[in-house]
Amino acid sequence: MRVGQRLFLAVLPAVLGVFTVAGLAYWGQYAHTAPTWVVGVAVVAAVVSLIVAWTNTRYVAKRIERLMGDTLGSRPRRKRQDELDAIEDVVDRLSGAVGEAEAARQLETDRLAARNREYAELLSSASDEAVRRLDEVRLPLHILLENKFGDLNENQEEMLGAARQAAEAASAELERLREIAGLDRGTVVLRRDAVRPGEMIGLLMPALAAAGEPRQVKVTADIAPALPAVFGDRARLQEALSLLLHDAVRRTPDGAEVHIHVDGDTRAIHVAVHHGPGVAETPDVALAVRLIAAQGGTLARAEGETRLDFSRA
Repeated sequence: MRVGQRLFLAVLPAVLGVFTVAGLAYWGQYAHTAPTWVVGVAVVAAVVSLIVAWTNTRYVAKRIERLMGDTLGSRPRRKRQDELDAIEDVVDRLSGAVGEAEAARQLETDRLAARNREYAELLSSASDEAVRRLDEVRLPLHILLENKFGDLNENQEEMLGAARQAAEAASAELERLREIAGLDRGTVVLRRDAVRPGEMIGLLMPALAAAGEPRQVKVTADIAPALPAVFGDRARLQEALSLLLHDAVRRTPDGAEVHIHVDGDTRAIHVAVHHGPGVAETPDVALAVRLIAAQGGTLARAEGETRLDFSRA
């Protein structure tokens, strides 16, 4: 039985008492004598009401005392403070503690966000400087290879060509880091176009098949027809899908299969990619994750599977 019901039952003695007094007054005034059964009912009702009132009042009092003891423990109470006052004081203190904890949590969240922005600023600055220094190497290599200042033997030309390829690859990686830093800093402006991820993946299929062909990695796709559009930056979303899917092909063992399944419901478009094991966080993947998150998508990665969800436009 709930405490509120018990308190309601504690009011019944007064109600029964009012009706009993009214009945006795009626017969006493008009009949000058009360029937025996009325007196009997009044006595029984009074005894039952007393028992009910005593039981429920005692129960509520014990519950309040127990709650006060559990709440206060061994701490002394202030003078002239009853049990409910003490409980209210504890509730107020707990509410204050919860508010302070929430404020501390928000402060720590803001501090972490500020630290992440500082790291992004540092990464962006370091990437810009590294690209600048790399350009100082790439330009002489380009001049040496494109303009003959003297005869180069085959080994020298091969070494210079390899150095230029390495410089180009390093430049691409640094550009990825610079884009990641820009997304973390919130300085990258993204469009909001109505795009269809299924169609984008369909356009990427020839390039994915070509990437897997040297290792006999088969790439298949099951794309539901007439899927609705989602909001996103067309070029950057296609870049993110390309980076993720090419990474899936790379991590898949020779002779295995990468399967892409795209469907949707009333709320979102779902993309599931089944690929080889491992969830290495390369710069390509890190950039793709941030591009998708910046456009309202969600990404979940597990062993052998990557799942993407995009809210419908």
